[in-house]
Order: sequence, then structure tokens, then C-alpha cells
Amino acid sequence: ALRGALESRIDELLWGSQLRQAPPALALFQSLLGFGFSTALLRAMIQRMPDQPDARAALQWARAELIKHLPALPDEDALWQPGLALALVGPTGVGKTTTLAKLAARCVRRSGPDSLVLLTTDTYRIGAHEQLKIYGQMLHVPVHVVQDAQELRRIVSGIRPAQTILIDNVGISQRDRYVNEQAALLAGAGRPIKRLLVLNASSHGDTLDEVARSYTRDGGPPLGGCIITKLDEAGRIGAALDTSIRYRLPIHYVSNGQKVPEHLLFLTSAELVDRSLAHEPSGAALFTPTEADMAALLSVTKARADENDAREQQGRKALLAGLLSVSAQQGRAELTLTELQAAAASVDIDPVLAEGYELWRTHQSGSLPMAADQLALLARTASDDLADREAACVFVAHGRTVIETGSRRGTWLSSAWLDDAGRALAAADQRLGFSDGWYGAAPGTGGLEATTVADALIRQVDSVAVHDMPAPVVHLVDGAGQGVLRKLSGRGHCWLASCGAKTRVHDAEGAATISAVSRNFAFQPLRTEDYPALETLVGLARSHAVLWAGSGLVRLIARGSDPIDALAVGLRIVDGRDGRLLREFHGLAYGTADLDAARLACALLIRADHQAALRQAAMIFSSLSDGRDANPLSLLDQAVYAAHQGLASWRLRQGPELAQAAATAARLQGGGRGGLSAGRAYAGLMKLYALKGLMAW
Repeated sequence: ALRGALESRIDELLWGSQLRQAPPALALFQSLLGFGFSTALLRAMIQRMPDQPDARAALQWARAELIKHLPALPDEDALWQPGLALALVGPTGVGKTTTLAKLAARCVRRSGPDSLVLLTTDTYRIGAHEQLKIYGQMLHVPVHVVQDAQELRRIVSGIRPAQTILIDNVGISQRDRYVNEQAALLAGAGRPIKRLLVLNASSHGDTLDEVARSYTRDGGPPLGGCIITKLDEAGRIGAALDTSIRYRLPIHYVSNGQKVPEHLLFLTSAELVDRSLAHEPSGAALFTPTEADMAALLSVTKARADENDAREQQGRKALLAGLLSVSAQQGRAELTLTELQAAAASVDIDPVLAEGYELWRTHQSGSLPMAADQLALLARTASDDLADREAACVFVAHGRTVIETGSRRGTWLSSAWLDDAGRALAAADQRLGFSDGWYGAAPGTGGLEATTVADALIRQVDSVAVHDMPAPVVHLVDGAGQGVLRKLSGRGHCWLASCGAKTRVHDAEGAATISAVSRNFAFQPLRTEDYPALETLVGLARSHAVLWAGSGLVRLIARGSDPIDALAVGLRIVDGRDGRLLREFHGLAYGTADLDAARLACALLIRADHQAALRQAAMIFSSLSDGRDANPLSLLDQAVYAAHQGLASWRLRQGPELAQAAATAARLQGGGRGGLSAGRAYAGLMKLYALKGLMAW
């Protein structure tokens, strides 16, 4: 009965009810909708909006939020580096060739004509390459026409490394299969090419979203950003900025006319947002709701809601009565309405549970968002949470498990964002390996050439590292060999690898095992406030465990390779009641000079305990796949969903601030007042989601 009631609830009516209760939010929603921003972005903003006294204050808050989250190039020097290879991609007619000419003029003005080479792959449109050749003659720079991948590689190889390359490409509809072929062409140039997506500011928001979605999933390297064109033709530019925010595409330039090179502007985030919110005189806004339209809509909604109010109230009372009586079975005390309300509120307070609830609602409707879209949203959520907490670093925990789907058996590499205190933030990149190769959920990935788990792990670390996080990223890996660690170091990644006691290292006295080296560490007890944010430590209550941390410098030496200087880290967990050594952890860290031994030692514990989240995720994934063979991309959608819900289940059990919610979840399943067991954590989480939906209804 509860599930049926929740599935039949109309989300639009709920949203309208929430807006009616907050007039400034309603005014802000209407205003920003009129400026072209999407409802998805506005709903996410308004849910975070603090109480505002009036509509003006609400708009000022929204302006600050948009500036904070709108990605833009910090300065032009960040783009124009020696050896830059830049390609403009996008649909037909968005102004790629004209924009490329404007960029070429800027480059020549900065470094002279000898620093630039122009290329075009547009041999489809009649006279397209002739247009670029005319621009090249005016600027006194060479222009090459490229027919195929071999010719592109040959031409690029003949260009000096310090010269800048600007590449014009044929316009391709976002629905054309050639989008993927173009991405492959640029990826095989023999030189890293930065791709910028050209967005037409006068296009409809849904069209811009489809374009960005197609080009971020074309199988090529991740897009480096975007350029917004035709500002002079657009009535509003909110949709273009909205697309930049949702797909994390830094805005490099904006074009406001056809003149070369004058009509190309470099604007800051604040200037772009101010332009999007500027009131320009126009005729009647046929496609933007007015206050009268909104009032009429809400009045109709209210009238319909009133007609069903008695029935809804009766249904709610019946369902609540059932929930309140669950714990009364077998002589247990009933749950109170206050306890249920507090448990439902905890879902909103904790960011992991809040995002899990939104994913659950989408899943209940019969579908799942695409993996890349889920990951982009979850990465932004993690980034915002880290910025609010001013975290010293962000950990990415990587785990591995075996999966079975129908007749296929494979390997699942799962990763998750964690803050410096061990709090779960969101699921990160997920990878599935089958006999035909590896599949990645990050934007721009598909079937991969990686044939080993080690190669797939390196690609996963690379894909996670592209996200713009407000704190340094440290990757927590387990069981990685020295070859993998060396490759991660060579790629500039910071890592902390948990390892066995017999792992070979070298100290001042020569070769030894890490356990032997750790005996010489000066172990120090950690303060309680430095402990990870876990309810229990190796099965012991947080208040009964004492943690000791120590560290020392070692070297990793391999034949034929340069030595790597690393930090050996040790963690001992002692029962504070009798002094017994319960567990001992060893690890090696690289690139973590800004983090002390205490934080690194606690990260070893976080990495070990995170395995519980992966076990929960594997159970959820099995229930979603239902033993059937499925398309790997569909399995990736399920993997991202399962990974985040597994993280939320683990967070519910282990978050000290969620202890009361966990106890309520246990009692909703007919359990006692004790803690929520690992086996029932996911079921308890689903109960909380259903409870929150019921409270909202």
C-alpha cells in the first residue's frame, strides 16, 4: 500500500505545493525560468536556498550561486600556452569557422604569425576550406586541408612543438553517428588536442542539452570547455550558461557578432551571469510564464488538491498508523510520529542520503539516469560539500569485486568520493570488465582497450582526476603492485596504497619488509576528534578504540627503474579497556607531503571499512540485474546507482550523526533498539526513503 501510494504521487503537485509555501522561492523560480535556466537546475538551487526576506534578496543569492558554480577560464593566459592544439566541434551553423578566425587573430596578435598553423577537416561543405584559407592569407599563416586520420597525423607531425594549432571541423548534428568518428579522428592526431564545444546561445535549452550530451559521450577525450556564440541574436543566454554548469564546460569566450576579430569577448563568471540576468526590453514573452500564468496554474493545482484532500489525509493516516505499529509487535514500544519525522529529515540533512533519495525516486518511476549524467551530478554534489567544509583533501576509495549477470561473469571496479574525515560524499567512476573489454561510466568512455585490471584501475584514476575539486585528491588503492603505483606516480597522481605486512621496501639500513620498518616508527595516539567519522572501528564501539599512528620514509626500488621515495604509514587499533592489539594496518603514500601521518593512517582504516559499502553495492547490483544479460551501458547505469546506494547504506550504519535514523530504520523493519545490522542496512535505507516520500505526500 505504501509503495502504491508513493508511485501514484504526482511530483509536479508536490513541487507546486512547496513553492506556494515560499513566495520568494516562487518569484525566483519564475524569474530564472524567464531568463532561460532549466527547471532541473532551478529545483536544485531552490532546495538549497536559505530563507530570504523578499524576491530581491532571493535573486541576489541566486546570482552569487550561479557565479560560484559557473565554470569559466580564469584568464586568457591559461589557454594560450606554447604548443596548444585546439579544435572547435559542434553542430552545423553555430559559427565554428568564424570563431576560429577570431581565435587565430588573437593568437597572431599575441605571438605573431609564425606561431600559428590552421587546419580544417571540413571538406563536406562547398567552399568551406576556401573561407578558412582567405582568413589564413589575411593573417599570413599557413592553412592545411585534412582528408583523413593519416593525413592529419602526417601534418601534425610536421608542425613544430611550440607552434599553436587551431582546427576547424565539419559541423555535425548531435544525432549523427559521425560525431564518434570525428572524435576518433582528433584522438589519433599524434598530439593531445583540446576540444571546445561551440554552443549557439539562440538555440533552445533542450537542443543545447542534447548537443552537450552527445559530444560529451562521443568516445573521445573529455571536452575542455565551450565557446558561446551568437549572443547578439539570442533573446536570453541562461540556457547556454545552464548547459555549461550542468556539463562542467568552462566558458572560454563568447561571440557577439560576425566581425573578425572584434566580436569575441573574454568574460568572467560574474560578467556572464550579469548578462544572463540583464533585463532587456522586448515584446510580450510568449514562451515565458508571467505572474498571472503562474497564479492561474497554482490556483488550478490548489483546487484539484482540495478535491482530493480528504482522501489523501485518510490514506496518509492509515499508512502512518501502519508504520507506527510496526515496532509494537512482540512487545516493543511504538515509534512516535516525532521519531519518524526526525528520521525522514535526516535524509535531507545528509548529502549522500539526499542524492540517493533523488536517484531512488527516478528508479521508482521505472528508469535510471545514464551513468555519465549520474556521475556528473554526484561529482558536483561532492565538490560543493567539500567547498562548504573547507576540507584539507578529498579521498577517492577504489574497490574491486566480482559480478555475474546472466551468463556473463565480470569484474567491477568501484570508486567513491570521501572527505578528509572519512565521510562518504558520492559514488565516483565505475568500470565493468567482461571478456570483450572494459566499460567506463565516466563521460567520454565506452568500450576500452584495457585488458587487465591494473590498466582499468589506472584509467579509472585518470577519469576521476579530471573533476575540478576544491581540495587535493588522494587515491586510496588496495593490492596494487609496484608497477601500477609507478604508473600512477608518473601521471602525477597522489596515492595511498594499503599493503601487506611482507611488502618489500628499502630504508636507511637496506631491504626490509614494511612490518619490520614500522617497528622503528614513533607511534603516537590519535585524538578522538581525529578519528574517521565511523560509528564503529573494527567492530568495536568508537569510545572503546584507541588509534596509534606512525610513519617513516622508505624507497621503492625496482630493476631498470628509478627509485620512488614514499612514506610508510602504520596504524594500530588497541582496545582501550585492556590494551589488546586488535588490528594493524600498513600503507605506502606518495605525493601526500601536506597530510600528516595521523590523517593518512586514518585513511587506511577508511579504505578497509569502505569494503562494506562495496559489498552492499554488489548486493544491490545483483537485485537490479536480476540475473539477466544486458547491454553493458545499461549495466553501467545500474552500477552507478548501486554504488551510490551502497555508499548511502554504509553511511547510514556508520555515520555517528545518523545513529538515531539508523535505529529508526531498524525498528521500521521490526528490529529492536539496537544498531542497524549490515545485512539489513539497504532495506532500512529503502524504508527511510519511503518514509520521506510519505511525509512529503
